[in-house]
Amino acid sequence: MKAGRFPWRIFLRFFIAQSAAFNFVLIFIFLIITPLTHEKNKTLWVLFGTFLVVNTLVSILTSFRFTFPLHRLLIKTLQISRKKKSLELTEEQEEEDIFAQEDLEFADFERALQRISRKLKKKKEQLQRERDETQAFMSSVQEGLLMVGFDEKVFYFNSQFATHFLNSSNLGQKNLTLTQIFRIPEIYESFRQVIREKAIQRVSVKIVTQLDRLPRDFSISLAPLRKYKSAEIYGVLIVFHDITDIRKAEKIRIEFVANASHELRTPLTSIKGYVETVKSDLQQGNAKEAIGFMEIISRNVNRLIDLVNDLLSLSLLESQPELKVESLHPLQISEQVINELSMMAREKNQIIHVKGDVTLFQADPRKVEQVLRNLITNAIKYIPSGKNIYVHWEENDHQVILRVIDDGPGIPEEHHGRLFERFYRVDRGRSRDQGGTGLGLAIVKHIMQNHGGSISVKNGREKGAEFTCLFPKRKGPVLLSSAEVVGEP
Repeated sequence: MKAGRFPWRIFLRFFIAQSAAFNFVLIFIFLIITPLTHEKNKTLWVLFGTFLVVNTLVSILTSFRFTFPLHRLLIKTLQISRKKKSLELTEEQEEEDIFAQEDLEFADFERALQRISRKLKKKKEQLQRERDETQAFMSSVQEGLLMVGFDEKVFYFNSQFATHFLNSSNLGQKNLTLTQIFRIPEIYESFRQVIREKAIQRVSVKIVTQLDRLPRDFSISLAPLRKYKSAEIYGVLIVFHDITDIRKAEKIRIEFVANASHELRTPLTSIKGYVETVKSDLQQGNAKEAIGFMEIISRNVNRLIDLVNDLLSLSLLESQPELKVESLHPLQISEQVINELSMMAREKNQIIHVKGDVTLFQADPRKVEQVLRNLITNAIKYIPSGKNIYVHWEENDHQVILRVIDDGPGIPEEHHGRLFERFYRVDRGRSRDQGGTGLGLAIVKHIMQNHGGSISVKNGREKGAEFTCLFPKRKGPVLLSSAEVVGEP
């Protein structure tokens, strides 16, 4: 019998059973009456036929009366079980009692099925909502999630895991296994250990991802999956937490503390030593030499002040990146900075050139001034006497470009990638002799990032170094005239 159709077989069985019983009784009576009459009575045959037809009709009606409630129960059962999509009820039909006839023999049973159907529908909607919420949560977390059965077959992974570890062939593959994704012994050993000990395991490994094809650091947690009632373990949940950036930040922090401690210790040690020497000379009445030592102490104190100021500036840039944006004149700020540094350039017989046809642009004037001061000061310190420094301002539709160029010896290319790190020095001994703190370029980098721009370095075509700062434009330009400022030797 096809699902949902009227149960004609049951109907036929009831009909045959009922009509056969009545007809048997009728035929039995007819066979008894006929010999008693001793003649063929036409009326008797008509009466027999009439009773036969009536019996058949009554059998049909009673069979239908008995079979129809069963049919309705069957329909309702199929609706509840959702075995046939076309039999599902609409919202209006759910509210309507389709078994409203009070005279049906199975009315109570039918109404009970109706209540069960409504409860199942509510439960289904709740489960679907919880499933959608869980799926949304799993897809939004930053960690990669993987669920694996005891046979190492994967039965769930989220989008973050797929992005990191699955290629196109794995994504379209059925019955994907753990061994087809990873060939890392630490993961397999931890997986088996979770199954054996039924406890959470953690391991840290380097894994090459699909994003950049470079090994990244992952902290992996493996936990057993248990059934709700029996607490029986049926699989393992593996969580992949990318700690590459954390490791890098930790390394930078350790290096920063070590470098800062070293940079502070060097002048403090020098100060302490010369103070002890001055005390000894003063006790011996040797004041002439003490004056020279005091100058060295003063120089180291100034170096400490510069270092502390740079550390505070860098900390402020990181903790409070807000900018006081104003319209500024690039050439005007350049003139101010060069006037402050002209004495340093004059001592080394250096000339500073500034030029450019530029527009007003929106930026933080004090921060732009700090960028110029740090770049020009570095050039003055680290190029030989008698050389030139060029400050060029340019622009295009989207950016204002600052170039600080010198004709010194240049910077070896192997140092370009780390030049903007804190305390990084190309020549540590020479840098300290020049009085640098090792933080100037790191400060410049943070200022440019806070402006939404960038800084880069390259060697000139012939010699020297070229630093390029890109400031994004914020508002409409106002044209300024070009100028050239020369620091006289």
